[in-house]
Amino acid sequence: MDKIARSVNSLYERYPYPSLPIRNERDLISKLHANVMSKILATTGLEPASLSGKEVLDAGCGTGEKSCYFSYYGASVTALDLCSASLVKGEKLAEKFELQAEFIQCDIANFETDKMFDHIFCLGVLHHTSDPYMRFRALANLCKPGGTVTVGLYNRYGRLAHRARRMWIRFNAGENIERRMSYVENSIYRRKLKNGHEQAYAADKYVNPYESYHTVGEVLDWFNKNDITYVGSYPHAGKGKFHSFLSQLKWLIKRNGFFIMSGRKN
Repeated sequence: MDKIARSVNSLYERYPYPSLPIRNERDLISKLHANVMSKILATTGLEPASLSGKEVLDAGCGTGEKSCYFSYYGASVTALDLCSASLVKGEKLAEKFELQAEFIQCDIANFETDKMFDHIFCLGVLHHTSDPYMRFRALANLCKPGGTVTVGLYNRYGRLAHRARRMWIRFNAGENIERRMSYVENSIYRRKLKNGHEQAYAADKYVNPYESYHTVGEVLDWFNKNDITYVGSYPHAGKGKFHSFLSQLKWLIKRNGFFIMSGRKN
């Protein structure tokens, strides 16, 4: 585990993310979580039912909500994460709903398997690593021809205002995680954070010790280098680098700091 991985993992061991309040089946497959999952799947052209019987890799699974969603719809799920506290939560969630998913503690860069996957999801993960493209390439090599690879990343333009806020937090509270969390409570929320999910959300958004920023054009280059054809994105990014650049300027105005892109392996 490199220095960046250690520092990021120390945050998530303290605040496993996202720790969604999934109390019952309705919370898992409908309501807000279903809305998020439908946007993710739409970038791939998939419907939930089309996951049945497919090999799915959830790379950077966090507390396992997406992994359990995929399993609920019949996928054979392999879920990776560095954070042991997150994996424990994921395993408990799968057990609660009697779902099958294999949870593995591992860095994407070090993951070895004989499996090839129909669909690979890596959402909100690569931008917290020392070498996002190297890990993307490792994932792309695990995708079957005709399968899909989906990544979610912080956008270089849409996250600009938030980057300034993070710098201000660091200036006032330093690098210590708990001091920064205290500053976020007092200066941003102006109250005590209510529960584990709210704490995890605040920690991930404001306190994470490392994040990088990426563009649609950059991810299109990743796809091209790995024989992957672009399928879709959320928010919609337009076709080609020029139109995607204009879209990202709109994201800057709307502060859309996170984007999802999917491609199909040729």
